[in-house]
Amino acid sequence: MTGIIICHHSLARELQDTAYGILGQKEDLFAFSNTKITTEDLIHQIRDLIEKQGNPEHIVFMVDIRGGNCWAVARLLSRSQPGYYVLSGVNLPMIFSFLTKRGE
Repeated sequence: MTGIIICHHSLARELQDTAYGILGQKEDLFAFSNTKITTEDLIHQIRDLIEKQGNPEHIVFMVDIRGGNCWAVARLLSRSQPGYYVLSGVNLPMIFSFLTKRGE
C-alpha cells in the first residue's frame, strides 16, 4: 500500500519528515505540495510517481483540507481506481497509523 500526502505549502514534507524522525525512514510514503505549481502539473507529478511505483493496487491519499485544491486533486486521481482512498485532515497520528498498520 502506498501513502501520498498532498498539502498546501510545506506541510506534507514536514509531516513526512517528522514521522520519519520518530518512526524511522519508511518506504511507500510520498509528500507533495501544491505551492508554485499548477493543478495539472501536480496531477502529472503524482501520476508519474504512481507509474514508477508499478501502479499499486491500493493508495491512500492524505490531504489537509476537505474541499480544497489538494483534496480535489486526490479525488480526481482516486476516481480512476477502486482501491484508491482519500482521507482529509491529515495529521501525525494518521500518518503513524498508516505507517504502522498498512499491512492489516
